[in-house]
Amino acid sequence: MAEFPPAMATERDYSHRSTVQKLGVTADQRVEITGDVGPGLRRDVKEAIGRGLVRSGDLDGAIVLVESEDEAKETLVRYRARLRDTGYLWVITRKRGHENYLNQMALVPYAKRLGLIDNKTCSIDDERSGIRFVIPRTLRRNGNKSAA
Repeated sequence: MAEFPPAMATERDYSHRSTVQKLGVTADQRVEITGDVGPGLRRDVKEAIGRGLVRSGDLDGAIVLVESEDEAKETLVRYRARLRDTGYLWVITRKRGHENYLNQMALVPYAKRLGLIDNKTCSIDDERSGIRFVIPRTLRRNGNKSAA
C-alpha cells in the first residue's frame, strides 16, 4: 500500500485586495469605527460605503480597536446588541511584539457565550490585525436556517 504525504494547507494570497475589501465593507452599509485603527482606514471605509460613519443605531458592521482583554469583552457586549443579523464586528488588536498585544483567540469563548462566532482573521497593517465575529445563521431572526 502506497503512502501519501499529508496534504499541505495552501496559503491564500490576499495581497491584491485592499484592507477594506478584506474586511468585507461594501456600499451603503451602516458602519461604526472606534479607536486607532490605523492611517487611512476611516477614510477608505467611508469611501467604500459612500456615506459617513455612524455612531448610534443598528449596524451592518463595526471596526473597533481594543487595547486589553477587558476592553475587548466590553466591546463584544456593547456591539453585539447593535449588530443586525448579518452584521459583523471586527475586533482590532495590536500584533505580537507590541506592548498591548492581545491573543485574539482568548476572546473566542467569551464571544460564543454572547452568541457570536469568529469566522475570519486578517492583517490590517504592520501593527494591527483583526478577528471578525458574526451571529451564527442558526441564531439569526431572518437567517437562511430556522433557529429550531
